[in-house]
Formats: sequence, structure tokens, C-alpha cells
Amino acid sequence: MRSSKRWMSLFTCSTLVLSLLAGCGGGGGGTQGNPPAADAGKDGHEPVELTLWVTSRNTDEFDTEREKRFLEEHPWITINTVVKEGDPGNEFYQAVAAGTAPDCIRGSFTMMDKYISSGIVAPLNKYLDKWDETRYMDKAYMDMFTRDGDIYGLPHEVTPMLFGYNKALFEKAGIDHAPTTWDEALEDAKKLSDPNGQIAGYATLTAEWTEWFFQYYVWQAGGDLTRENEDGTAELTFTDPAVIEAAKYYQKLAAAKVLPSDRTLKFGDLLDNFSQGKIAMMPFAVDWVVDVANKGMDLDDLGLCLPPAGPSGKTATAIAGDCWVINAKSSEAKQDAAWEYISFLLGKDERAKYYENLASKGAIAPITLPRTDISITDFTEFPEEWKPVLSSVGEVGRLEFYGKADFGSYVDRAVQKILSDPNADPAKEFGDAQALAEKEALNAFNEANKKA
Repeated sequence: MRSSKRWMSLFTCSTLVLSLLAGCGGGGGGTQGNPPAADAGKDGHEPVELTLWVTSRNTDEFDTEREKRFLEEHPWITINTVVKEGDPGNEFYQAVAAGTAPDCIRGSFTMMDKYISSGIVAPLNKYLDKWDETRYMDKAYMDMFTRDGDIYGLPHEVTPMLFGYNKALFEKAGIDHAPTTWDEALEDAKKLSDPNGQIAGYATLTAEWTEWFFQYYVWQAGGDLTRENEDGTAELTFTDPAVIEAAKYYQKLAAAKVLPSDRTLKFGDLLDNFSQGKIAMMPFAVDWVVDVANKGMDLDDLGLCLPPAGPSGKTATAIAGDCWVINAKSSEAKQDAAWEYISFLLGKDERAKYYENLASKGAIAPITLPRTDISITDFTEFPEEWKPVLSSVGEVGRLEFYGKADFGSYVDRAVQKILSDPNADPAKEFGDAQALAEKEALNAFNEANKKA
């Protein structure tokens, strides 16, 4: 039996995967409008209904038992679960204005700036000041969602973006180590590419969400796509020399014919091809380990490293993840109930039970836990070669560029243009993109985000 089978099985249970995702909408509750508990209202608590969003009705036994434990400990609270497919975190923004939002939700790190600036999430200070586990929450992650002393989000899981490569393909090509620079990655990709075998030496997003991966290359070149001012407003820096350097590197990858020939491939397609050995290397988030294993990849063939360094001489990447927030428009009683739910789920005992359950099914990815008193390695084993990479990512990781949710689509168009047209001038394309973003989006963003 190969080593990967000892620490992670190939996952085929769709219910399990759905339970992993369900927390994005509300943590996997399993009841639809629970009847009021018989002893609701005791100990001075008035009955309150907590509305949650989940992404599927499918739950496993652990989800059911976890909700049961919560309700037994909080008999004055009932749960109304609303199934919300798609992207609940994004829809939350509109739902608050419409009065149909849940009382709390797990939102992505990417959405937090928008949540906070729009005033739709409540400060958590009054709860955190009294929670005896606050001292175990990693301050580095808490600070990401602190504005003027108010803490608006409680981090749930952290999923750093690394660089993934197929060790079997590398060995076949005679390459004995992961690339450490852009130039080295390009030369390796030339050796790895095999048009006859339909193998692309390198991949990045080219058809959608291209700004997602592109920002890492801009950082590695020593710049950024926007600048956050002290008053919360933004300046667009699409024409920063680092942006142009990143764009030119993309053009080099395209000219060398190391990218997949089909530029219409979307994110899911890249994961499919990577897991099937048709892509040799690409930006790779740690939680995708579960995905490629589910798709049939032998995890002994999966290498993880820090992204190759760009012209700045340094590597840089994003720290993604999600955190719990409370609906600022909910009543005080519902906000209090939401905090009881969040602090229950994120307490050490429940976190331990949750990851022990996943480990028993072989479904843990090498994520980072934003607590100082437990680690994902307490519950499972990962290849030794991954550990120094995972431990060092915090030194080079950062949040996505400021205003990405508002300005990302303009970057996306410019990136697609330089990849589709070999004669495209990066300076012109990104200059045009900046001018359009300034005309259509910048003023509205600044008005919404400017501090009083």
C-alpha cells in the first residue's frame, strides 16, 4: 500500500463533500424550522429562532449530532434552516438589503471588505471580550478583519494558495526539484509539455476569474493592482511596472506553448486535468487536495511548494479562507443567538470533534486552523515534505488585493486580452482597463468605503 493511502483515502462519498461545503452557508444544520423546545425561556432567556443558510439538505450523522448538542445546550434557541444553493456568501450581501438574509453566515475572506464597509455585519467585540476562548484565536488572522478596533469576523479555516506539481511527470522529464523562480518554472514547463500526450507543462486561469491567479504574479514581481489609502479609499495601480512584468510572463508562457491549448478551460477543468496528469504544475490551494483525490489522483504524485519567485526575488501568495459574521440588521436577540451558535462551532471541543470525524473518513486537507491551541496535524498525518511548506506560508501570504470584488472583472478582461492576442501590448491593455474601472467603479467604491 502506498503511503498516501495511509493518511488519506480516495474520497467518493458525495454526502461528505457536501457536509464540508455546508458550513459556507451556515454550518450544516439539519432541521427545517425546529419546534420550540419545551424548556425554552428558562434561565432568563426568551425563545428565539435562528435562521441559517446551508448549501444542501444532505448531512451526515455528525452534522445531526452536532446540531442536537447545540440545541440541548441552548434550549431557548430553535433553528430555521434555509437551503441556499450557489454562493451564499455573495448572495448574503443582497439579502441583507432585502431583509431575507440569515442571522449569521460563513463568508469568504474576499467578501469581508465589502461586508464591513457596507455596514451589514456586526462588531463582535462585546462577545469576544467575554468568551474564554478568545485568547486562543490567532491574532494575525483576527487583525485581518479589525477596523478601528472593531472585530467583524471570526476566522473559521485558512486555506493558503501554494503551487502544485505532478511529481511523476517531473520524474519522467528528469526534473528533480520544484521550480523556485519564474524562469525555472518556464524552462521546466517546456520539458514537461507533451502535445502528443496532451500534457500541458503549466496552467493558470485563462477563461474566467483570471485576476484570481494573476494577482499572485503581480505580488511576486513586487507590486499590486490597487493601493488602499488610510481613509479606506482605493487607488488603481493597473499600470504598475510589476503588473506589466506579470503580464509579460503570461505572454512568455503562451508563446512557449506550455499552457493548455484550450483557453476556454475554466477552474473546474483545470482541476480535472491536473488530477488526470494532463497539467504538470499550477497555482494550487491546499483544500484542493481533497478535490484531486476525489477525482482519482494518487496523492503520492502530488507535490506542494511555495510559488516560484518573480523578478522581485521573493515569493508571495494569498491566504484565503472564510470566517463567521453576524447580520448587523438582525435583532439583538438573534445576534446573541448567532454568537452562541458561532462560538459553539468554533470552540475547541467542537473543532476537535469535527476534524476527528473528517479524519475517520479520510477527508482532511492540509488547511491552517486560526487557533493557537490546536493544529490540523493533531488529527491526521501529511507527507513530511509538505510540512515545511505549510509552516512557512504564513510568512509570504496576504489577503487578496484591496477591492478585488469590485475591480477584479476589469483585470480579468485585460488578462484574457493579452493571452488571446500575442500582439497585445500589456501597458495599453491594463491602461485601458484602469481607465474603464476608474470611470465605472472607482467613485462608487470610494464613496462606500471612505471612513467618516
